[in-house]
Amino acid sequence: MPASRGRKARPRVHFDEISFTEDVSHATAAGRRVAIDARRDLERDGVDVAMLLSCQPHGRDGTRLPRCVKLYLPPPAGGWRMVFEITRDPTRGDLVLAYLAFGLGHPQKPWQPSAYRVAHERLHAG
Repeated sequence: MPASRGRKARPRVHFDEISFTEDVSHATAAGRRVAIDARRDLERDGVDVAMLLSCQPHGRDGTRLPRCVKLYLPPPAGGWRMVFEITRDPTRGDLVLAYLAFGLGHPQKPWQPSAYRVAHERLHAG
């Protein structure tokens, strides 16, 4: 029996080191712990697709996040978010989640960008 039979696929996650380090540096101590723990688990195990939620392709705040998904951290409904773009590994052909941002989903301070705003800026930079 093939190893994949009976197990659900868990897409791999690729983290951009510079972006992740920047995001964690802006987080509180509790937020840093959430992000680092989540990254460790995601890199080791991949992501449980049941935990992923689609991002709005066109958000009310002007963000555009097509092909993007989010995780609520800590699960199942924490205030932190990790946002990923769904991509395909060009050499292996499998789906990969490419890290875009970590941060608060809905910050209380108007000067704090949400994880969605940061993801939008990174996705559309250039």
